[in-house]
Amino acid sequence: MGTTMTLAYTLSVLAMIALPLLLAAALRRRFPAPWWLFCLGMATFLLSQAIHLPLNNWLGDLGLLTEEMEGRALLQNAIILGLTAGLCEELVRAAGYGLLAWRRRDTGWADAVMLGLGHGGVEAMIVAVIVAATAATMAGLQGADLSLLAESPAQLEALERQLALFGSSPALALLPLVERAVTISLHVTFSLIVWQAFRRRNPAYVLLAILLHAAYDAVLVYVVQQIESPWLVEGAVVLLALPVWLWLAREARRAAATTPAPTVPPLGREWQLFGLALRKELLQQVRTRRFLVVIAVFALFGLGSPLLANFTPQLLQSIEGAEQFADLIPEPTATDAVAQYVKNITQFGFLIAILLGMGAVAGEKEQGTAAIVLSKPLPRWAFILSKFAAQSVVYLLGFLLAGIGAYYYTLWLFEALPAGAFALSTFLLLVWLLVFAALTITASTLAGSTGAAAALALVGAVVLLLAGNIPTIAAFVPGALVSWASQAPLADIPPQAGALAASAVLIVVALLGAIAAFEVQEL
Repeated sequence: MGTTMTLAYTLSVLAMIALPLLLAAALRRRFPAPWWLFCLGMATFLLSQAIHLPLNNWLGDLGLLTEEMEGRALLQNAIILGLTAGLCEELVRAAGYGLLAWRRRDTGWADAVMLGLGHGGVEAMIVAVIVAATAATMAGLQGADLSLLAESPAQLEALERQLALFGSSPALALLPLVERAVTISLHVTFSLIVWQAFRRRNPAYVLLAILLHAAYDAVLVYVVQQIESPWLVEGAVVLLALPVWLWLAREARRAAATTPAPTVPPLGREWQLFGLALRKELLQQVRTRRFLVVIAVFALFGLGSPLLANFTPQLLQSIEGAEQFADLIPEPTATDAVAQYVKNITQFGFLIAILLGMGAVAGEKEQGTAAIVLSKPLPRWAFILSKFAAQSVVYLLGFLLAGIGAYYYTLWLFEALPAGAFALSTFLLLVWLLVFAALTITASTLAGSTGAAAALALVGAVVLLLAGNIPTIAAFVPGALVSWASQAPLADIPPQAGALAASAVLIVVALLGAIAAFEVQEL
């Protein structure tokens, strides 16, 4: 993949992840909508897909959904796919509102919008991961013998057409972003319609949302199969969304006219407070010597890994009774140095993240300092993000020293490896570690004590590590970054872009969950 194409898809993926968050943050500056409603919207989407996907598979087994996409079969597939999407998503969305009603929480216009942003937002993040993985796969197929991959002439022709389209223009990378922006607005619309069912106590609005959702999805499925040009497809998507945008704009003006704006400081002031909180966190890392300890540990990993790989046979020779094992070890190479470097960081890295972050929030809540800091006043989101940002700075410096040390001793003891590829390997390991750091921040926010936070973070870390053994998702979990980092300096391999995007999404979701939980906690 060329540099321009890589940059275009990178920006598109990042924008898809950031778009729902930016829209929700903008909404909160005008309406008092809590972040936990965004999280509830994410949960309703994930639950709906847990029902939707098996349902479609079952209908496929019954023969109602087929792979044929022409004529009557296309029309049937479009209608059924639209109905299953509308039924699953809107009924689960209604269940979310039912939960709020059961908890006796009144919801307003802004709450319904926030739920819709969460529902469509997590879908956009998932699509971003899929787009990243697909782009990396398509780039890897450039120049390959496609006949080895296709089972029939029709499949080969379709694959060649997709590859030609993929490499035609970097601007195509923006089309998924446009489609997600439209889809998010539709989810907000459906959320507002379902909200009306509870506001007016009329279930007919749920039926209306189901039918509108089904109709839109059915038309989209049909249009995609009838129009080859992706530009025309996206044009049709935008055209279908125009009435929705006009209606949303009108409803937003009405809500703004009747809802008092929350008292929030200017955006620049909030970021200034975030900067002060970050400075305070960095000073605390230095004063408690955590900064020096982390830097020293990772520097030791970097310097010691090539040395350990090189001198292991000699160490065995010097141990009485172990000489016979030393002869079984092959001559060390740069491959062993890289493997030892990755192994040392991954074996102890997530434990360091848990130890450093387990008391970040829980400790301050226990000591009562959190309430004092927030009285400055410091926005709660800034309190959480400043802690993650400070830890990220510490880890960044630690990995910088580790990467330089490992590269230098590998060069001195073995051979020169591509500097850029080695830097990429270190960056991937840093992202891998930041996933556990974000997870620990969330655990520290949810837990009432530092010990409970450590236990909760450890459970989450174990789940993430074990998820790498599940074949269907192994390519998208943070563990795939470790495999990529192990091979990047040694060979030209296809990038695991899906795992990188998924790790970014996990970090965002974990921090968002921490902020949402912290907003409703009494200190």
